[in-house]
Amino acid sequence: MHYTIPISQGQRKLIKSLYRKDKRQEHDLFIAEGIKLCEELLDSEYDVIQVIVRESPSQKIIELADEYNNIGVPIYTAPKHKFRQLVKQSSPEGIIAVVGLKELDFLPNESFIALDGVSDPGNVGTIIRTADWYGIKQVFLGSESADQFGPKVVRSSMGSIFRLKVLYKEDLSQFLKENFSDIDIFAADSNAKTPVEKLKHNGKYGIVFGSESHGISDEIEELITDKFILEGNGSSESLNVAVSAGISLHYFAKNGK
Repeated sequence: MHYTIPISQGQRKLIKSLYRKDKRQEHDLFIAEGIKLCEELLDSEYDVIQVIVRESPSQKIIELADEYNNIGVPIYTAPKHKFRQLVKQSSPEGIIAVVGLKELDFLPNESFIALDGVSDPGNVGTIIRTADWYGIKQVFLGSESADQFGPKVVRSSMGSIFRLKVLYKEDLSQFLKENFSDIDIFAADSNAKTPVEKLKHNGKYGIVFGSESHGISDEIEELITDKFILEGNGSSESLNVAVSAGISLHYFAKNGK
């Protein structure tokens, strides 16, 4: 790896700052940690600004760094102890990409997932990954939801965030009202009468998932066409929101008219 450049103190400071949302917004950058995400980025439309590899990298990372070098992305190296200071993962894989934020469009009146106050980044990333699995092209995040470009959200999405239109909307209810008035919007509710497996839709739909502790907001509630229930046989009071999203999407994928 003769093409690598030693990382500077200024670069280390910048990378560590990108764990904060305000700094990501200030610099229009975010970070992607690990081999899987760096592989996914190669096939995405995102601009990779630089790649940092840990000294004495594995052969897989060398090959990945070679691919980035071949397309003109600068490659920097960091000693093991300094690289460890750059990442939040307990077992870092030895490669980080610094990526430019993108302005994304959306698809009006097409199927979507909306997250109204889902604040746990692991849940948000998992829901993005699940939406990708079931062919949903867009996910919208309301004001109290975790930032989609936070490192844990990006990691949990396993690269799906690079393929979907994932947008933050400060006024989620107004955004949905203005752009999705022609499709039905659904939500899970423990008091609903219709089991999710019996719910029908016309092929295009929105599903809103709210906070596990507070549910969906009153403003979003006004937009809901119909509600469904996820029935269980055990004694747990509720499901994790990412699990609920997976079950719901499984049946929505099967139950179109």
